Amino acid sequence: MIVVTVTDCPPRLRGDLSKWLMEIDTGVYVGRMSQRVREELWKRICGELPRGRATMVYPAQNEQRMEFRVHNTIWQPVDFEGLTLMRRPITTRPPEDGQRRPPSKAAVSQMVQGKQAARARKEAREGYVVIDIETTGLDAEQDEILELGAVRVISHKIAESFSALARPVRPIPDEITALTGIGQEMVFKEGRELSEGLERFWKFIGESTVVGHNLSFDLAFLRKASVQTGISMPRVSYCDTLRLARREVRDIPDYRLETLAAYFGIETKGRHRALEDCITTFRVYEKLNEN
Repeated sequence: MIVVTVTDCPPRLRGDLSKWLMEIDTGVYVGRMSQRVREELWKRICGELPRGRATMVYPAQNEQRMEFRVHNTIWQPVDFEGLTLMRRPITTRPPEDGQRRPPSKAAVSQMVQGKQAARARKEAREGYVVIDIETTGLDAEQDEILELGAVRVISHKIAESFSALARPVRPIPDEITALTGIGQEMVFKEGRELSEGLERFWKFIGESTVVGHNLSFDLAFLRKASVQTGISMPRVSYCDTLRLARREVRDIPDYRLETLAAYFGIETKGRHRALEDCITTFRVYEKLNEN
């Protein structure tokens, strides 16, 4: 659910907002839309509202499950121990004796919760997460995600793993089933809607650095899926073992993951599966960083 509030809104902008959202009170709009539409609508709001004020609240993959955007407002979102709070101007005079009043119980409770949340996020950021996906083809515009995999690495060891099969809209090509072992019956029994798997996938990653092999391929599919499902991609750092290997390794015929694994003496399994490729990528990454 997205909520937008505006003041001094010109009729043209009100018309644009009404195309995508429902006005439930004067200057208050609610509704649902994709990330791309939301970003374009916010640009429109800022461009068409030179004197008026605007605030947008929308879902996000964070502790509060929401994020804020403001335009021309005196209330400003600020980070407090990892939580986003709205800072408003002081409307009362400070004590004349110069003494600060003790914080209220609610303020103390909020500070404690904020510190606990910040500690949890710090723990989640430790180490890095290796990702891999299996798809029904090579074209991110036409093909679909078939499987999502990830492993969290802390202190050079795999601490936990994630794997999810997705149900594609179109039939799985025979050559993909031969390559991965993933067939229609398997995804029918074990697969879930892509939106469900993708939300759990991004939650698993959290704020950690993401490592992958030929990440541009994976990210193209993930960006498309995030737009289709309306699930935002987290803002994290990325490291591509393909680029790293091209800098560190010279005497190999190509830089496929299997070739690098063989070069470093890493044993791999026969079929391409997301979780197994994550483990192989992790081992290759660790070897690359030994040099």
